[in-house]
Amino acid sequence: MGCGNPAGQMDTLINGLGSSNYGMIWLDIERLSWPANQAANRVFITDLISAGKAKGKNIGVYTNYNNWQSIVGLDWTGASSLPLWYAHYDNSPNFGDFVPFGGWTKPAIKQYAGDATVCGVSVDLNWYP
Repeated sequence: MGCGNPAGQMDTLINGLGSSNYGMIWLDIERLSWPANQAANRVFITDLISAGKAKGKNIGVYTNYNNWQSIVGLDWTGASSLPLWYAHYDNSPNFGDFVPFGGWTKPAIKQYAGDATVCGVSVDLNWYP
């Protein structure tokens, strides 16, 4: 959050992407540098979503149960209308482990393994049914 206001961050991202062909902007909501104030975090995320949508962009959320709980609280449903890409490194490419949170009852994508090596390159593995 120390990188400027939500609208400015979204503008910088969209301008940086230029004419690249992409379908979704995923907001990476992970416990790294978020303040403890969940109410302020909710406003910030809401403003990011609004700024992206105002530019006509498709927005999704990348997070997981623990990150969401810490940053905005499990009961906050302000982003639940967006697709969810959740991380749970259990090496199982399925949604069998998903526990609803934040108003999401069904995810769109699961990141099920991190730091895998494919063709000599370090990658995270994701499942998209």
